[in-house]
Amino acid sequence: MNKKRVLCMLMAATMTMGALAGCGGSDKGESKGGDDSAKGEATVYERDENGLPDLKGEKFTIWHAMVPSNAQVTSDLGDYKAIQELEKKLNCEIEFVHPPVGQEQDNFTILMADTELPDMIFCSGIDNYYPGGVEMAYKDGVLFDYTDMISEETTPYFYKMINEDENIKKMVSDDEGRIIRLGAKFAGSEEADLTYSGLLIRSDFLEQTGMEIPTTIDEWTALFAKMKENGVEYPLSLAGDNGMGGFFNSNVFSSAYGISAGNFYKGEDGKLAYGPYQDAYKDYLAQLNEWFEAGYINPDFTTQKESDVMSQAADDKVGTMFMHLYTYGAEYYMTTEKDHPEKAMVPAPVPTLNKGDELPGLRDSSVYMGDYKYITADAKNPSACMALLDALYQEDIDRMLANGIEGVGYDMVDGVPVRRTVAPDADKETLLSVCPEQWHTQEDRDLDYILKYKYNKGSQDEALTLWKEQGSDQMLSKFILFNSEESEVKKTYQTDIETYVKEMALKFIMGQESLDNFGTYQENLKNMHVEELTAAYQSATDRYEARK
Repeated sequence: MNKKRVLCMLMAATMTMGALAGCGGSDKGESKGGDDSAKGEATVYERDENGLPDLKGEKFTIWHAMVPSNAQVTSDLGDYKAIQELEKKLNCEIEFVHPPVGQEQDNFTILMADTELPDMIFCSGIDNYYPGGVEMAYKDGVLFDYTDMISEETTPYFYKMINEDENIKKMVSDDEGRIIRLGAKFAGSEEADLTYSGLLIRSDFLEQTGMEIPTTIDEWTALFAKMKENGVEYPLSLAGDNGMGGFFNSNVFSSAYGISAGNFYKGEDGKLAYGPYQDAYKDYLAQLNEWFEAGYINPDFTTQKESDVMSQAADDKVGTMFMHLYTYGAEYYMTTEKDHPEKAMVPAPVPTLNKGDELPGLRDSSVYMGDYKYITADAKNPSACMALLDALYQEDIDRMLANGIEGVGYDMVDGVPVRRTVAPDADKETLLSVCPEQWHTQEDRDLDYILKYKYNKGSQDEALTLWKEQGSDQMLSKFILFNSEESEVKKTYQTDIETYVKEMALKFIMGQESLDNFGTYQENLKNMHVEELTAAYQSATDRYEARK
């Protein structure tokens, strides 16, 4: 066990950036990694007719942060039938250690102080937990570096993927050229780079106005006004926690003003900018405030859930809504639109400010990676860990983990898996037979599959095609990595900045704070070090774009 990493974790709350960086230095020799980790050689496992390795009864311990949907079903991910089948197919045993939902950070800190780490750590990204991010985790001897052990023989599925796609190779590497994301989930591709949330309009209410689908901000204002005049209770219904949920971080209306509403983006000069810090953000907020004061936006949007919006829509109270297509397809389409096609929801494009304006490339890209799976420096058998993670990319394994058990979680239709809709209140046996979340590696990478099978209800396929037109070239890559100094800047400033921005956005929109005070708001952000945070994102982005 590397004792130096314990010291770094315990001191992280009080140490300065420079002192924290001083905790670096590679002490991997102190870890309890297996013989092959010391030699830099990987074991080649025998494989069956399906290309799956025989792990010879290997036992793994995995620290695994659970998503709430899993935690509501079971306290042990190993109870899922797909995980049990995985163990059988690979001839191995998996013991999970789950931190309580909402206490992941505290539990992770305790984990770092333990005598020996588990074989693997599965989480949303170690950068979210470890001071100094992945760079420091390697320096402190927390993570096992398997880069030189990846080959066609040892990790055939992962090896094939990164050598066939230069973009994926870039995505899974860090600034030092290490492969750090073996086992990560890949979502989206160049062809299937889509946007899943956007504006939907109730078709019969639109027809009653005598108007066309709006394409500018003024046309949206006119549509809301006419719907209100016609008796529609909520011309625009929003939902979500943290104020506006997905809408807050979307650019569905802010794009018209040339900014990203809640994120960093590439400005016209190619440099990064933080949307809520820009002068144009005031104009965007002013428009939302105008709509709110006019009664076009549901007044309780700050506390509403998507299910509330769906209920309102089913009760004929909603004219337009910002909604994820899965929720629309699983709820509104199934409960209302399917039997009442006159109440169909139709997609609307992202509006411009003026007719003929060219939209900036501020569409949120669906290409991302998540559910990272790390091998620790204390892993008893790193080769077996690598073989397990590599097997997740095998087609049959990925299908099972993405959908659950065939006949319960999904059905094969025309040679492709189509997930069943399973009610949240289904019996536990059924819920444990569906997708265990977080474990599959390939998601939404085939455009034909997405449009024909996964999102093929009502206006889903039309919406996906329409919303894709905006482009995403001005949005930041989701694969940038922050070095120790940048990570410290993020840790120190980002949460407070985002909290303040959300609080003030709600006050400005709801008229609780005058937009005459926008300059003071900007000054407060400057004093909260938003420019230093922007610089950290800029340097991390520059390094990523310079990767080969």
